[in-house]
Order: sequence, then structure tokens, then C-alpha cells
Amino acid sequence: MKKILLILILALGFTACNIDDDGPSISYNYVEILDATLPQYFVVDEEYKIDITYDLGSECNTFNNFEYSGRRHQEHDSIYEFYVNAVVAYDPRNIENCTDTGLTETKNWTEDFKLNSDQYDVIRFNFLSGRKNDGTGEYLTKDVLVGAPDDQETEEPTE
Repeated sequence: MKKILLILILALGFTACNIDDDGPSISYNYVEILDATLPQYFVVDEEYKIDITYDLGSECNTFNNFEYSGRRHQEHDSIYEFYVNAVVAYDPRNIENCTDTGLTETKNWTEDFKLNSDQYDVIRFNFLSGRKNDGTGEYLTKDVLVGAPDDQETEEPTE
């Protein structure tokens, strides 16, 4: 009985792993963010749309989502930073049918980006725009002031 059980387990082990699996295989990749449309300033509890333009990379890529994280600036307590990445999905088995046609798309990052606190004077957005030779990220950085300017000047935030 033990020999039959051992043979069945070995047979199952050999058939369970099929290296010729042609099932779906989706991969995800970060793509270059080219531009972002931001307001001149944020007013607490107001909702804003932020449009982000990114390089799709290939006609075989499809937009997946934006990944982001936020944290207080390490040196300036009055600055809050967001790091934003655009993520696309693609099937790596189909790359021979794909061409890089320079496609770009613009998507809305969040439909209701809302600042809930006036704790910070500046919200800094760092959009992943490429990679350096050492693999670290390069960022398109844009600052947005918090609160309407006291005077009615149309001063542009620094980038």
C-alpha cells in the first residue's frame, strides 16, 4: 500500500508542474510621467482634479493605476510630499506584436483630491519621470501652495 501511495504522489508531483503553461501572464511596469495639471493653490476641504499625462510606452500597454505615497518633508515641517507613479499592465509574451509609437495618455489621478488640513504651507508632488543610471528615480516636482494667496497676485508656485 505504501508503494502505491508513493507512486501516486510522485506521479502527481511530475504532472502538477507544467513549464509549458500558456495561461495568462500579466506584468506591471512604471512608465514615465510627462506632465501634471495642478491648481495654483489648494484650499482646505475643496475638491480638485489632477490630470497626469504619461508615456504609455507601447500600444500593448494598458493603464492600470496610479500608485502614491505621502510623507512630511524630512527637512521642512511645512512641506508635505506626495510621490506618484503611473503603472501600466502588459502581456510580456506578446511583445513581438507591440511597437513603441510614442503614445501618451492623460488620466485623472483622483476624482476628488481633497486636502483635509492646513497643517502644511506647501504640498509637493514628485511624479516619477524616469530612472537614473544607478536605478534611482528621477522626478518631475511641482509645488502647490496651501490656502488662497492673501493678496490677489497670480504668483506661480515654484517647481
